[in-house]
Amino acid sequence: MFIDRLSGRFAECINEKDGTLIRYDIIVGFRQLYEATGDAGVKTRALELVETEEDQKYRRKYADVWKK
Repeated sequence: MFIDRLSGRFAECINEKDGTLIRYDIIVGFRQLYEATGDAGVKTRALELVETEEDQKYRRKYADVWKK
């Protein structure tokens, strides 16, 4: 339920002020959750969300969170 809600928030915040920062924070949160639980589903969902980003600049920024 938590992952689904964050995924929904990722999609809906695109047109908000500082939407890219909110999206970045969500991706970082997914990374931290993945590190804490080791659940591959969390990583998969986060990478799917990264792929939905249309702007290549931000897609690269979000993907960098997972390259560390």
